Amino acid sequence: MPRVSAYLFLLGLACGITVLMTLGYRRVTPNWLRGFLVATGLFTASRYIAMALFTTADAPARFWAWHYCWFASSLGLTVPSVFAVDQLLRHPAMTPTKLLRWCAPLIAIYAAVILFGRVSPGQDPLGWVPRLGGAWQLALSVTQGLFVVSFIATCGLFMVKVPSRPIRIGLCGLALAQSYLALDGMILALGHSYFRPYLYSEILALLAIWNAYETGARLQQNV
Repeated sequence: MPRVSAYLFLLGLACGITVLMTLGYRRVTPNWLRGFLVATGLFTASRYIAMALFTTADAPARFWAWHYCWFASSLGLTVPSVFAVDQLLRHPAMTPTKLLRWCAPLIAIYAAVILFGRVSPGQDPLGWVPRLGGAWQLALSVTQGLFVVSFIATCGLFMVKVPSRPIRIGLCGLALAQSYLALDGMILALGHSYFRPYLYSEILALLAIWNAYETGARLQQNV
């Protein structure tokens, strides 16, 4: 029980920071992008509610419909990170519409995994966990791996080229957060889910995304 209590505390903390991150989208333009990001933020918050519900003994019978929210972070911590880079840099050659087109394959794969992935309930020391079938898990892992490598490389490139210290800090935070998420993803893929380490990496990612959007907004105000 003490471990479950600590886990629920972390879930509440992560949910609260998700709300903070979502508030960071309030100054994003255009309106459609702000609405899209807010939707991903709310979807991410639903993940932590689902994780709390799945600590109960009869979760598969009562709350199985919530399993769709379990993988919300695949969208909520990746796509907003991409747009966060754009919010920091504000390069005139890049537009939100163009960036959305580039992200479309990524969004489509994550959405397919969430909506159509073959999921079965599995137990662990903290309750129940929705487990993806082999092919779906492979698709998610490969997609996430390719995203993390390209994202970190992009952040590193801009950190070298852009002299602004706040922008560099924002990019560094995003890159470190995605690296930590990837590390925890590898641990979980190997079946070592006893301590649920991904909560710490997700909390870091939520804070890094919030900081990037707040930094981008402050820099835009000073222009």
